[in-house]
Amino acid sequence: MKHKLSTQHYYEARMLRVIDYLYEHAGAELDVNTLADIACMSAYHFHRIYREYAGETINVTVRRMRMLKAATYLVRSDLSQQQIAKQVCYGSVEAFNRAFTKHYGETPNQYRQQRAYSASHVTALYPTSSKEYHSMYPVEQQNIETIELIGLNHIGDYMQIGQAFEKLSLMAAKADLIDQNTRFFGIYFDDPESVPQAQLKSMACITVDKNKLPAKHAFKQLTIPAGNTVSILFKGDYTELEKPYNWLYGQWLPQSQFELADFPPFEEYLNDLKDTAPQDLLTRINFLVAS
Repeated sequence: MKHKLSTQHYYEARMLRVIDYLYEHAGAELDVNTLADIACMSAYHFHRIYREYAGETINVTVRRMRMLKAATYLVRSDLSQQQIAKQVCYGSVEAFNRAFTKHYGETPNQYRQQRAYSASHVTALYPTSSKEYHSMYPVEQQNIETIELIGLNHIGDYMQIGQAFEKLSLMAAKADLIDQNTRFFGIYFDDPESVPQAQLKSMACITVDKNKLPAKHAFKQLTIPAGNTVSILFKGDYTELEKPYNWLYGQWLPQSQFELADFPPFEEYLNDLKDTAPQDLLTRINFLVAS
C-alpha cells in the first residue's frame, strides 16, 4: 500500500510539472515529446496518463489556455491580431481567427469592440468622479455561514490563476477531496490597478470537509468567516470581471450605507469552464460587509 501511494504521488508531481510548463510557455511549441520529457515518461503513454489525471486531453487544455490568454490581450492591450496570434503560437492570423471564433462564438475584432472600456483606476475615496459606467449590476445581500477552504497560492497576473486551479483540482481529486458538492472559490488580496502585476497575491480554493484532510498535505487552509455579504452575479468571460468590480467600488459602494469588512473579495465559480461557453460562465463576486 505504501508503495502504491508513493507511486501515485510521483505521477501526480510529474503532472503538476507539466501544468506549470504549459502556463509558462504558452507562446512556445508544446509538442508531445517535449511535454513527455517534462513528465519524465514515454511519449507513447503521456497522452493517456495526462487525460486520466486532468480529466481532458492535453490538446484541449492547451487550446483553452491559449484562448484565454488571447482574450486577455484583446481586452487589456493594443496588440494587433497578428501580434496576439504570435504570442499564443498560431502561425497565421487566419488560423488564430478560426480557433478564437470557434471557442468564443465571435471574431477577435468583435470580442475586442464589445468589451472596449476605460480601465482607468477607480477608488471609492472620490465618489464625485466623472467616470461613466456603461453597465450596472444587481447587488444581492445575504448572510453566509463559515466556509472552510483549502487551496494553493498564486503570485502574479490574476488571469493566470487557472494554473493554480488546474494543480489544485488534480491534487484534490487524487486525495479524494472533490465530490458533487465541492465549491470553487478565488480569493484576491490586492488591487490589480495599484499593485505590480508580478506581485499580485491570490489563492485558488475549494471547500473541504476538514475531517477528510490527510494528516500531511500540501494545501493552504483558509476560512471565510460567517457574516453579511453583498454580491454580484456576473455572467460572462473571466476577462471582463474587472468591470463589475470597478462599478461596485466606484459607483454603488459610495452611494450605499455599507462599509466593507477587513476581508478580501472572493469569487465563487458556479460552472466549469471545461464544459461551459465563455459567455455563459457564472461568477459570484462577494464582499463581506462590516456589521
